Amino acid sequence: MKQLKKLTTEQSFEYYLSSLCMLGMHTINLSDEEIEYEIFEELAIDYPAALSPYTRELLVDNDIIDRKLSLLSKQLQTKLFELDGGFLWNVKALRTTPEWKEVLRLSDEIKGLIHQQWTDEELDYLLGK
Repeated sequence: MKQLKKLTTEQSFEYYLSSLCMLGMHTINLSDEEIEYEIFEELAIDYPAALSPYTRELLVDNDIIDRKLSLLSKQLQTKLFELDGGFLWNVKALRTTPEWKEVLRLSDEIKGLIHQQWTDEELDYLLGK
């Protein structure tokens, strides 16, 4: 049986940031096709692990995010779980419903807090670039 390879802290942080970057108020301005692909295909696959308790704890334990960011990330994951596969899991709902606006704003808030904590150069270092 093949054993799954554990992600490094840098890889985990990269997936975490990548998932956050797919979401935000900017998402509303993407084309329907871009939203379908980026949110309902790519993000749908990535966010459960990227925002998971394991990832959040790894990032907290390595002083990359603090408890507040971990809590906000947990809220974001919970809100996405609530939407995922339901009747609001579509482009029109993403553009128009308060539930999606809350998700997009929360992602922007988390990204803003990360950028208050780390410069672009520091983020590159944390990502192993």
